[in-house]
Amino acid sequence: LFDLDGTLLRVQMAEFIPRYIEGLAAQCRDYASAKKFERVMLGAIRSLIRDTGDGQQTNEQRIYATLQEHLAIPESALRNSFQRFADEQLESLRELVRPIPLAKQILSECQQQGVRLVLATNPVFPEFMIQARLRWGNLDDVPFHHLTSFENSCYCKPQSGYFREIAKQLGLAPERCLMVGNDTNQDLSAVAVGMQTFLVDTWVIEREGAAWPCDHRGDHGALQRFLRTQFS
Repeated sequence: LFDLDGTLLRVQMAEFIPRYIEGLAAQCRDYASAKKFERVMLGAIRSLIRDTGDGQQTNEQRIYATLQEHLAIPESALRNSFQRFADEQLESLRELVRPIPLAKQILSECQQQGVRLVLATNPVFPEFMIQARLRWGNLDDVPFHHLTSFENSCYCKPQSGYFREIAKQLGLAPERCLMVGNDTNQDLSAVAVGMQTFLVDTWVIEREGAAWPCDHRGDHGALQRFLRTQFS
């Protein structure tokens, strides 16, 4: 399992997320002021990460429900707004993403060894946002077995349900999975379900709250060397 932002590519998320939400707000201006939409949308994303769902609703359904509750925007209008953003404004975010060449090489070596790859990015975005970042990071040709988006996920990192969902989708015990990421809270929380972890500390993120222990740690070069030892 590979995290995306800060692990497989570089992205200025502190600017990326606000610009994404501002773009959506512009598409919904007939229903709510930009300021109100941005506040509610950001709150909805934070709620996904903070609050464990019941596993019955996808993250997409939960976000839509929050926007409908607080802004009274019909679901059909929300879906149209997301699509218009994808069609008209998405490319404006490209400048915030930079490839990590060694990351692609690492993925290629895993692929050559027959390792199933999961893009385990926090599923607070629609799939088109994830596919776009893969494309901008020169990773769109990597054959991920599964990627998590808000359409197909009912939980977020650091919730245990997120990792259990992925293991179930793979048909594997969590103990047979390795989570690779740069966030000591969100990515390393995979240890709670028994997954092995590798903390990529090239651009490490340390948040408030639980900082889980890691089994292995190092920069991208160290990650590549570690994985090669697992293949030999």
